[in-house]
Amino acid sequence: HPLCPDCSALVSPVSSLAFIHAMLRTSLLVAGTVIVHQHWGRIGSRVPLRRGTCSPARAFAPFNPQCVGALSGTAVVSALPDGARHRKPGASPRLIGTHDGTFHCDEVLACALLKLLPEYEDAVVVRSRDPAVLAACDVVVDVGAVCDPAYFRFDHHQSSFTEVMSELGHKTKLSSAGLVYRHFGTRAVARLAALARARGGGEDMAEPDIDAIFRKVYRSFVEAIDGIDNGVEAYDGGVRNYDVTTTLGDRVSALNPRWNQPTEVEDVSARFAAAVALAGEEFAAAVEVAVNSWWPARALVGAALDSAVELHPSRQILELVRPCPWASHLVQLELEREAVGDVAVRGAAKYVLFPDTRGGGWRVQAVPLAEKSFETRRPLPQAWRGVRDEQLSELLGLEGCIFVHSSGFIGGHRTREGVIEMARRALSLS
Repeated sequence: HPLCPDCSALVSPVSSLAFIHAMLRTSLLVAGTVIVHQHWGRIGSRVPLRRGTCSPARAFAPFNPQCVGALSGTAVVSALPDGARHRKPGASPRLIGTHDGTFHCDEVLACALLKLLPEYEDAVVVRSRDPAVLAACDVVVDVGAVCDPAYFRFDHHQSSFTEVMSELGHKTKLSSAGLVYRHFGTRAVARLAALARARGGGEDMAEPDIDAIFRKVYRSFVEAIDGIDNGVEAYDGGVRNYDVTTTLGDRVSALNPRWNQPTEVEDVSARFAAAVALAGEEFAAAVEVAVNSWWPARALVGAALDSAVELHPSRQILELVRPCPWASHLVQLELEREAVGDVAVRGAAKYVLFPDTRGGGWRVQAVPLAEKSFETRRPLPQAWRGVRDEQLSELLGLEGCIFVHSSGFIGGHRTREGVIEMARRALSLS
């Protein structure tokens, strides 16, 4: 039967029913670095004779050097600091420009990679789409429709952009994360590697080792972010395009001792406690999101289906009153309505329209074949993809166009009327 590892007190009885009861009532929780539990006086007892705190247990601290921990204090603004328009390039603090509105993993990682470099540690992130604001920034990522490393401009949304990490043998189109990693990643990896080796007690790595780690980290971490942001499927015809290694299972697995780390009970127990906390926090967060975000969206999708015929007689265009997680609800509601006699509803919707409450304007998004799939029922026309602003307006003969993503899954217009017209024209084209 289990005993407290430090004081050898009986902490659970051995009979099956009493064991379950004890496991529910006995606290074996890591509170900081101390295991707190109830001491059970005799087998089957429901009342502890005493409650105590045993000696401090060994703690586990994830790798979190100062340069990484400092990222939580990143200064983020939506306008240039006073006097920044007339500052000299490279003046302190440096400015990292990126787009405003909804943020994505690629530009978030791009900013993090830059701030791991000594010259950008104190940099301020400026979130804007104003060309004048971005022009004053030392480096710009994921916005501006320009990729020119010589001028520290790293966008990938323009139709002419086709860059991949070919020097490493990869074919996934780069996002802003991959672009910054390509040009600055070796230095960021080298800095973290030196800190990691110091923590592990080893010597600093030689340059060839850094090159190998650079390749490994791209393959196992960065490439998936590139692929997801660009709408590249992880598998294509059964062939793996990139590895996805940041699931909860991967994060829990990473807390286990490595082959060259201590595996004593105390060390493994501390790591297990950290894994329990991680899993519990993420589970609780998933439930909270489902209750407070996902479920309320069902009513909005139902209302959009009800009014679809007002936008187009084919019911291929849906309008949401606000952005929400709609994809899974749409598929389920189509099945439910088909089951009660609406045989034409299943698969009818091709585009969903909604206001961009963060960045302004309206969006038209192609309905995916399945939730989170990059393949859609009807992508926006090929000729529109990767084109934006005045060029897109001229191409469509429709003023106020903002963009169409290079994969054709989403586009934008400044007005509701304009985005409806974009969707209707997309339906009329083969």
